[in-house]
Amino acid sequence: MILRFSFLLLLLMATASGYGQVRPDPVERETVSIDHANELRFLQQGTAQRLIGEVELSQDSIFMYCDSAELVREVQVYAYENVTIQQGDSIAAFSEYLDYNAETLLAKLRTDVVLKRGQTELFTDALDYDLSTKLATYHTGGRVTNGTTELSSTHGYYYAEDRNVYFRDSVVVVDDRFEMRADTLRYDLGNEIVHFLGPTVIRSDTHTIYCEAGYYDVALDRAVFRQNAQYRSGERLAAADSIQYFGQDERYVLRGDAYVAEGEFQRATADRIDYFRALDRYRLEGNATVIDSAQTVRGDTIDYNAATESYAVSGGRPQVSNPPMLMVADRMYSDEATGLGRAIGNIVWQDTSADLRIEAGEADYSQTTGYLKAYGGERGRALLTTLLEQDTLYMAADTLLSVRSDSVDASGDTIRYLAAYHDVRILKSDIQAVADSLGFNTVDSVLTLYQNPILWQDTSQLTADTIDLYIRNDSPDRVVLRRNALVVTSPDLIFFNQVRGRQIVAFFDSSQLERTEVTGNAEAIYYAQDEVDAYIGVNKSACSSMVLYFENGGVHRIKFLSAPSGRLDPMNAVDHSTFRLDGFRWEPERKPKTLEDLFGERVSRPPADILLVAPGEG
Repeated sequence: MILRFSFLLLLLMATASGYGQVRPDPVERETVSIDHANELRFLQQGTAQRLIGEVELSQDSIFMYCDSAELVREVQVYAYENVTIQQGDSIAAFSEYLDYNAETLLAKLRTDVVLKRGQTELFTDALDYDLSTKLATYHTGGRVTNGTTELSSTHGYYYAEDRNVYFRDSVVVVDDRFEMRADTLRYDLGNEIVHFLGPTVIRSDTHTIYCEAGYYDVALDRAVFRQNAQYRSGERLAAADSIQYFGQDERYVLRGDAYVAEGEFQRATADRIDYFRALDRYRLEGNATVIDSAQTVRGDTIDYNAATESYAVSGGRPQVSNPPMLMVADRMYSDEATGLGRAIGNIVWQDTSADLRIEAGEADYSQTTGYLKAYGGERGRALLTTLLEQDTLYMAADTLLSVRSDSVDASGDTIRYLAAYHDVRILKSDIQAVADSLGFNTVDSVLTLYQNPILWQDTSQLTADTIDLYIRNDSPDRVVLRRNALVVTSPDLIFFNQVRGRQIVAFFDSSQLERTEVTGNAEAIYYAQDEVDAYIGVNKSACSSMVLYFENGGVHRIKFLSAPSGRLDPMNAVDHSTFRLDGFRWEPERKPKTLEDLFGERVSRPPADILLVAPGEG
């Protein structure tokens, strides 16, 4: 039978059943009071109550309203339809279902959930709300509105007390002035400040900004972007350690490795760049450089008008600029005896068409012909730097010579010839070399090493009378060893695979030796390994031509192009320290490993009687 009670009768019944009795304050705060309901039913032998119609519950300053509810032991509440939780005067939550525990003060709201505090509203389908800390979380998607700004994300953490919301995963912010997408954000609702806590992209009608840290003040339209900060507007791209934005002035301040580029020709770099967007003007301070289609300007401070390509420059060192050749030095003057220019002191020369950079102590040059002869510098040696495969290649020598031709190659690029002598040393992350001299031109992109050259790649050492390194698409393509060619490689620097012939063409896959094609008196010593890379024997073979295939520094298979002679010996049947081909050389002490090695004392070729290396050495 359904009974209808007034609020007073409900309390009396609860007292009679033992659930409304007066308890000490600490316990009373952990129970839920029934303030009103149209109907009440006792369930589970009186341990639970079913409330129907205009249900009102409370616990201290927390009030709950719904169409129906179940109250278990005055602690656990299950509320259904038109659910409302009111906490104090400022926070209210709405949903179609509520799971609330009076002891933990944890509320789980489901279906059409809305959490309100002032003008801020949070919408989601599943919200967990800790009423003790006033922390609301969702993990199935939600959005927060605050005035004209709306934020949405997959995960959200709303600290209602201090009005801070953390958004994570697929974060989108929409405002009248911009749209923002991010991985993680914190939104200070009270101060209307968005904090970037991960990769963030901000788009407006005129520009796009990327950063990985910083903040944006929505009310003041000001921002600071940090960590890989970048700005793009049309063809204009800017980047810096940090970018400040002042919306009212349309001004950007770039600090730390600041960089601005526009189109194919214009770019600017400095320690700090102020960009006034409305005026299209820049002010560069500290190590400032501006390059446009006509010229290059360097100085401590540059005021640059992008519209007129005009400059006001102060400070800095003298510079010569005749694209693609750029050069700065402590002193520059004309040598009347030779008709060449002279540069002295901390010279930096660049050929932007070939991504070449030369540093030296002195230089003779001609702006007209592009001729440059550089020498001296750190410990009396000139240094060349270039990029191959987006990796830096360093080369040092006593003298570097560069000449630009008036001709162009098939792609329309200016042809340049480069020579280096004496004591040439090359360092790249995946390739190193030494020689007495070197020649290179951009016509066929072949770098030739002369006089006792050695080339290393990973654990492979290549030697010959002359070595040609072919470059394709700015990356090493193949190496041709001419006369007295020898390739030595080892997977463990204990046992050495050796290939010898009149000529060897070596092919590399990334930084690993892939195969060698040997022609003319071909010989090979290679250590055979089983499927678990254990040594099973050593083979010495000879024929007129052969191809060897390598894996991880070891010989994978060998292809003889004519009838071979040879045999496979057990590992314990040979003296590995003397099991060498004629002319065997293993010279790791000459290999440049660091930039410092390019400038150190010259390492001479050791006498022939100590070129053999015992197992375990090298």
